[in-house]
Amino acid sequence: MIKDNLKNGKPDLSSRETHCFSRKYVIPFTIGIEPMKRLLIASFENDSEYEAIEPQLFDDEINGKGLRVLVYRKDKMVDVYYENGVNINHDTFSVGDGIGLHKETIIEPRQFEIDQNGINLHIAFTDKNQNVIEMKIKESSTSKKRMNFLAPVGNDIKHPKQLFLAFMKEFDFVCRNDTTFYAKVGQRQLKPSNFPLSRNGKKVFFARYSNYPIVGTLNPDKQMPLVFDSANYGVAEVEGMHIHLHEGKVFSISRSHYDKIVSIEFSDGMPNLYELDENKNYCGNWTYKIDDLIITGGKYSFCKKSQKVDVQIKVTQKWIPKNIPLSFQMFTIIVNSFRRWPTTYRWKGQVDLSDKIIPLSGEWIRI
Repeated sequence: MIKDNLKNGKPDLSSRETHCFSRKYVIPFTIGIEPMKRLLIASFENDSEYEAIEPQLFDDEINGKGLRVLVYRKDKMVDVYYENGVNINHDTFSVGDGIGLHKETIIEPRQFEIDQNGINLHIAFTDKNQNVIEMKIKESSTSKKRMNFLAPVGNDIKHPKQLFLAFMKEFDFVCRNDTTFYAKVGQRQLKPSNFPLSRNGKKVFFARYSNYPIVGTLNPDKQMPLVFDSANYGVAEVEGMHIHLHEGKVFSISRSHYDKIVSIEFSDGMPNLYELDENKNYCGNWTYKIDDLIITGGKYSFCKKSQKVDVQIKVTQKWIPKNIPLSFQMFTIIVNSFRRWPTTYRWKGQVDLSDKIIPLSGEWIRI
């Protein structure tokens, strides 16, 4: 006899025997991690062409090794410049109102470091108009108490290809005092924007960075549903994800990349699409976590009709910042898009269980 053990109200999978019978599972949720070593976003004011420049540094087996620089244009399109050795997944990469161009280029100099004194960055490359874009920022701060922050990057994506959650650990703003900061396009100087709040008692630019970003994703475009055979209980490893099962239901899906982890949890257990009753609505709740911190969540619904399952995923939970200065908490309340933007996302699709391949069609929309 196999006992149904619970630990803290959740299934205790550690004591589950392994000889439970196997069944086929079909799951319409896929989560991912997009590794990134560090990034900076510097905003500028009153320029005729560009609004911001965002260097990103990679060193991993997924995105490759090197720098990628996003240049935000006044028309809300984004130009992407990258070094040889950096990989871009064109199926899922989206930002702003869309990508203006992808261009491989030489970035020299290519310095991008963050230490106890702040940021030390110096990059230069040639843009599409054959102008040299150069930016140099060097802080000499003696007070760097960084925080965690969810970047509202998803709020700027007009046509999302996935739910993109960029959680900035070791996040801070560039100090205005004791900092070298210049940027130019050709001979045209760029004027850095100021941020209205102070950090650690000092005035700052609207230039922000993270020395430990964790980017989690949910249901990227052109995905297939997770299809696998497993027992009723335990942990199934599928396409790099660990799926926790209890009594034939899914209670969590997690994925890790070295010491970074993202997960999605289903408080009451998500049913297996392969075993749904015809013409019956199934609803439940989900929660998305990054490093075990709740980022957002929502509701899902399934309805099976003639071997086709309609799937809807709604993001209903605002991000609630934790352990950030009171002034920044108040700022995210006043400018509520910082907290609210995930709730503007909806996913709608369909799984065809009659097909041997079991395809999944669907898309994210903004509301």
